[in-house]
Amino acid sequence: MKHQPHITIIGTGFGGLGMAIQLLRSNIGDVHLLEKADDIGGTWRDNDYPGCACDVPSHFYSFSFEGRADWTRVFPPRDEIFAYMNGLADKYDLRQRTRFGCEAQRIVFDDTKQKWHIHTKAGEVLETDIVITATGQLNRPKMPEIAGHNDFKNPIFHSAEWDYSQSLEGKRVAVIGNGPSAAQFIPEVAKQAAQMTVFQRSPCHVAPRGDAAYSGFRKFLFRFVPFYRKLYRGLLYWSLESTFLSFNSFEKVRFLARVLNRASNFENRIAEHFDEQVQDPHLRKILKPDYPIGCKRVVISDDYYPALQRPNASVETRNIDCIVETGIRTDDGETHAFDVIIYGTGFASTEFLAPMQVVGTKGADLNKQWHEGAEAYLGITMPHFPNFFMLYGPNTNLGHNSIIFMLECQFDYILRALRALRGMNAHHAHTIDLKESRLATFMDYLKARLASSVWEKDCDSWYKNEAGRVTNNWPDFTYVYQKATQEFNLEDYDFTPAPNKIEAAE
Repeated sequence: MKHQPHITIIGTGFGGLGMAIQLLRSNIGDVHLLEKADDIGGTWRDNDYPGCACDVPSHFYSFSFEGRADWTRVFPPRDEIFAYMNGLADKYDLRQRTRFGCEAQRIVFDDTKQKWHIHTKAGEVLETDIVITATGQLNRPKMPEIAGHNDFKNPIFHSAEWDYSQSLEGKRVAVIGNGPSAAQFIPEVAKQAAQMTVFQRSPCHVAPRGDAAYSGFRKFLFRFVPFYRKLYRGLLYWSLESTFLSFNSFEKVRFLARVLNRASNFENRIAEHFDEQVQDPHLRKILKPDYPIGCKRVVISDDYYPALQRPNASVETRNIDCIVETGIRTDDGETHAFDVIIYGTGFASTEFLAPMQVVGTKGADLNKQWHEGAEAYLGITMPHFPNFFMLYGPNTNLGHNSIIFMLECQFDYILRALRALRGMNAHHAHTIDLKESRLATFMDYLKARLASSVWEKDCDSWYKNEAGRVTNNWPDFTYVYQKATQEFNLEDYDFTPAPNKIEAAE
């Protein structure tokens, strides 16, 4: 591929923006981005519910190559994160490279031209050499199948589509769900509503957050002593990384847990937090989980338990039978009247790349290949889909560290792949395609690691697909992933010549 390849990135969240920046800094390719919405930002654009913030410390929820010295708090609120992303888009002039309001619906590989055709919702067909998807795992709100949803006569909405036109002051509010997003907005709703009822299917483990504003002196150090910020970022990384000791039991983890005694420390913190904040016997009974820590995503909060103990708050554990005109009917036949219903039910996280259809070489249909669960080598590449890369793909989500770290590893790997492709010019290489044998070996490794992970335990979570298969989480330390992505092995891929070279050979 002697010419600069045309590279199309789909999505402008952290993955899309970071990948574009690294490609531009490396002078690899003619970079363009597609965004279905009218602005950049991905999940941090869409989610602006009250209390929205990140569960990862601010100095580690930002790119290592684009650090920020003026974070105001240990845990960044949504508006600061969104401002950071907008600053990156402005600095690298990424909006000029982005087609907004352009939703990719079908992506098809042309075997003759050895190029990808992107069919948009508007009916256009865009041609490109390389596709990099950055659509994320948390971009499609999950709406539970509850009968009568359309019968409710009052406002009803999902947290990812917060309706700020509706005041909650003095209202009777129902919250369906109690996961990480719900745990952030529930305290804010409780401050406004006359009555708030949280419908809980199962309780969640809650770890203390320990959020605080950075002092002026700390911010001075972050700004004027670069080594201090780098050291602090490193300490954050290893503090988060050590939490993995609580989530897996394979031999290396057990050994490190015994040496560092960190697994029991994390579990003790959760237990102590529960004991300190929940003392009412009834609430202790209904809020204490009966499944292992980490089986579902751990909520990080200092104000979730206190919010549930306010005089105007209650927790309902009876199952929802249906939604009616005036509220919610539980399975005991009782109807609970509400003025507003809010879904805090998360996202359809296991349907990777949905609702797009992706068709590779010789008609290979990705939806059919993934009918039992999404699979990709390092969560990035797949056989029969040449010059196609994913960011935040299958089994690259984390339960203990920062996805920004994983994304940076993926950026590095894709850059190495594209440099390797460029370096194969002497052999007239035009595309690279992962070998099936490499994916099979990698999936065996994932299967073995997942078998000893807490995510395989008997509990429902957004880490699993409908068949109960864990398709979201990386089941090892993140430094293992980093090491794996620091090398691009040519033997893992087949290289295909440019079309004119194929014709000459024939």
